Amino acid sequence: QGKHFNNKLWNALKLIKMWEAKNDGNQSESNADLNNDVNNNFAIEWFESRLNQARTEVNEQMTNFKLSEALKTIYSLVWDDFCSWFLEWIKPAYEKNIDSATYQKALYFFDELLHLLHPFMPFITEEIYHLLRERKEDLMVKQYSAIGEVNDTILQSGDKLKELITAIRDTRNKNQIKPKETIQLNVETTDENSYSAFQSILLKQINADAITFNEEQAASAATIVLGNDKIFIQCETEVDTEAQKQRLDKDLQYLKGFLIAVEKKLSNDKFVQNAKPEVIDLERKKKADVEAKIKLIEHSLSSL
Repeated sequence: QGKHFNNKLWNALKLIKMWEAKNDGNQSESNADLNNDVNNNFAIEWFESRLNQARTEVNEQMTNFKLSEALKTIYSLVWDDFCSWFLEWIKPAYEKNIDSATYQKALYFFDELLHLLHPFMPFITEEIYHLLRERKEDLMVKQYSAIGEVNDTILQSGDKLKELITAIRDTRNKNQIKPKETIQLNVETTDENSYSAFQSILLKQINADAITFNEEQAASAATIVLGNDKIFIQCETEVDTEAQKQRLDKDLQYLKGFLIAVEKKLSNDKFVQNAKPEVIDLERKKKADVEAKIKLIEHSLSSL
């Protein structure tokens, strides 16, 4: 696992260095200056909050000498959030240049990640730190920057975006819709605004040319239930409705079993009397969410 992690760092360095000659701005290491150059870039705002959240967790874990937990937190931040999501979201289109503000932010974030990793991988992080750009000081003597604020709303939006991309890619694969084939999305939702912040990233990541909301949808469209929303995928490839029914029915049976387990908890007088109020509220929220998902899936099955 350590070898794969090491390779991931070097691959991230190669990708960012490829962008070095494809931006038109001057390099700067001042995060304060960079913030003024970035106009509502969802990916950057999301990773900024995610970085601040992880740094807060690592500080607490290191203070309590939970070194293995701190390393796991950093590992997830670098491997999943930075390499697997952030770099993909900001990657420019084929043969297009990356804008300078986004490129500078990517450099700044990589610096911060190397700084977090330095106590665990000092030789590798020091080498990558100097290869990333010219330095007058070594990483080992650099002072940690102040931890900024965490925007919970944008973190939740980021989680939703990741779930959407993963679910749609999985559905494309199951229905044998080729990655190069363009799709159209129609979303049945009561909160259309929750998609506005990341809509352009979503379309690029799933190769869709349009997204509409709450429009009448053909029965042949592939259907995904995500939270309280239904996502319909329309394309030229004919969707296997029978296979889609089987998948939805499998999800339905799982949710019904989960609902029974939650209802048993809430009907247990001993549990209700001894559990904290917030725990009871969480179980009730689970029950309401599952019931809503069950209704959506049952509606989808009936339409098929």
